[in-house]
Amino acid sequence: MNLKDVDVQLGTAIRQLRHRQGRTLVEVAEATGLSHPFLSQVERGRARPSMRSLFLIAEALGTTQQSLLASVSPMPEAAEPPLLGEGTRLLLHQEGVDVTEFSEIGTEYEEFFKHARPEFLYVVTGHLELETREPGDATSTFTTLAPRDSATYPGNTQHRFRRLTPEPCTVLMIHGDHHP
Repeated sequence: MNLKDVDVQLGTAIRQLRHRQGRTLVEVAEATGLSHPFLSQVERGRARPSMRSLFLIAEALGTTQQSLLASVSPMPEAAEPPLLGEGTRLLLHQEGVDVTEFSEIGTEYEEFFKHARPEFLYVVTGHLELETREPGDATSTFTTLAPRDSATYPGNTQHRFRRLTPEPCTVLMIHGDHHP
C-alpha cells in the first residue's frame, strides 16, 4: 500500500467516525485547534496529519491514534505493516494493546503528549532523551535511553522524546489498557 492510499483510507476513517458522532468539521476544528480547511484536506486524503495532529483528532473524536491507524493497517494479517508517514508503523492493534514503531525521531522536542493508557517505551536503536511530567506537576524528569533500554509511565503522564545523537533512532511504543 502506498502512502497516498494510506492518506485516503485514514481520511475516510476519520470522516466516517466524525459522521457517526454527528459532528461537523468546524466542531472538530474547534476541539483540536486545527484549521477547518486542513481537516477537510485530511478527510479527503489530500493532506497527511502529523502524529501530533492525529493525536488531537483522535482525542477530539474520543478514540486513539492507534485505532485510527489500524483502520488503514489491518492487523495482524499484514506481513509487512505499511509505513503510515513520518516513519511510523502500527505493528499491533488488538484488544488491550497497541504497538507502534517510530523510526524518524527528531533532535528537537515537540509538544507534550498525554494518553489515558499506560505506556512502555523501548529503544531498539539510537539514543533517546525522554521527558516526563506527572499529572498536576510542572517539574520534568529527564531520562536518557540507549539501545535495549526501556521506560514506563502511567496514563495521563505528559511525555515527549527526542533523538540525542546523529545516528537513526527506532523506538517501540506499547500502549496497554489499565484495569484497576
